[in-house]
Amino acid sequence: MHPIDDAAQKLRAAPSARAEARPPGPPRWLVLGHFAFAAAAFWVFSAGFFLGAPRMVGLDFDARWVLGLVHALTLGWIAMILLGSLLQMASSHGGTALYRPGLATAAWVLLGGGACAFTGLLWAGSDRYWLGAAAAAAGILLYLIVLGRTMARATRRDVTFWHFANALAYLGLLAGAGLALAYDKQRGVLLPNPDGALVAHVHLALVGWVSLSIAGASYRLVPAVAAYRSHSIWPSRVMLVLINLGLLGLAADGVLGRLSWQPLWAVLLCAAYALYAWQALRGPQPPVSPSAVLTYVALAGGGLWAGLGLSLSFGYLFPETGRAAYVFAAAVGWITPHILAQLHKILPFLVWLILSGKIPQESLPAWDELGCPKAAWLQAILLAAAVAVGTVGFLRDSAWLLRSCGGLLLGCATAYLAWLVKIFSYLVPHLRSLREGGACPLAR
Repeated sequence: MHPIDDAAQKLRAAPSARAEARPPGPPRWLVLGHFAFAAAAFWVFSAGFFLGAPRMVGLDFDARWVLGLVHALTLGWIAMILLGSLLQMASSHGGTALYRPGLATAAWVLLGGGACAFTGLLWAGSDRYWLGAAAAAAGILLYLIVLGRTMARATRRDVTFWHFANALAYLGLLAGAGLALAYDKQRGVLLPNPDGALVAHVHLALVGWVSLSIAGASYRLVPAVAAYRSHSIWPSRVMLVLINLGLLGLAADGVLGRLSWQPLWAVLLCAAYALYAWQALRGPQPPVSPSAVLTYVALAGGGLWAGLGLSLSFGYLFPETGRAAYVFAAAVGWITPHILAQLHKILPFLVWLILSGKIPQESLPAWDELGCPKAAWLQAILLAAAVAVGTVGFLRDSAWLLRSCGGLLLGCATAYLAWLVKIFSYLVPHLRSLREGGACPLAR
């Protein structure tokens, strides 16, 4: 059983359990606001991918367009989802109150505004796009203060805690590296090896910040991986060691060297992914559902990502096409399915928790009735097809295939956005009372 299903059943059977004293988490509206912004960003990315496919290949390649598109996905979709989730999980799973929720709100505004400004200024052709990067970096700094202080006071320091702690450290390095790259692009005075620094920046994002966050959340939210949280913690420790060795080595080699040791770092990082996949496939498997299928899509996308990384590091792929396919497989094939898999559990549960405090128990629907399995299945099918078509499109440098991939992504994003609007519609009568903090029962 999925941990959220278990928590919902316990609360349904004993509603009085919600009255227990729990540390206040972030305001519900703030978490939901992160998710709403992210859904809009995912749609913008998908529409841009569909409309601008020719700008990503061949002689029509437009570096500014691609850079803006990538950051619409990484800042607007991925970072928003992860940071909104971490505000909730750092408090509830750590057993402590969220530090300065007002700062978290300011961080959200800065990150959202910075992501919009950075992407918009790039697409508008302005040379001041680094201002958006600076605003986003300032927002991330506030997130680090809020989350760092919250986690420093945590009473529960388990596997999830240490993965999140490492991920936040890499987020800080990522923000600094991104700001340095944006400034250096203008002035050319900071970085001795900009190309190597860019490789370091990409991996600090995809591996250090995002993948470690996903792994940490998996020990709470993915049933097969969560089974290792209590009886065997050695896989998580070995995975952390492998990721830290591979990522720090790659970052130092990229910034200070010439990536001469790249195959070694690739092997270490792929070994870490293999260990995660081993846990996910060997543990108890959940019943067939859209969330479970999306998790398997993510595992397949992660395997594709790892295979492309090894092929690039050993020189089996052309860097021009291989790197684009590599980043696409990571962001769309590995990360996005994981996000959708958990959101189809988390969002209905959060809305159900809010409704359970607003309407009588006899009128309260079951939490899973708030979802829409047909929409979730549609998203899983469209996303899996988009990953396959897009990867081939990048490897073959085909604008036609990338346009097809963009159409599939746009269908997936539209279905997800429509589902999100349906979920949020249940809250319309209660908009004025969404400011209370929320501690998640999954902290038990």
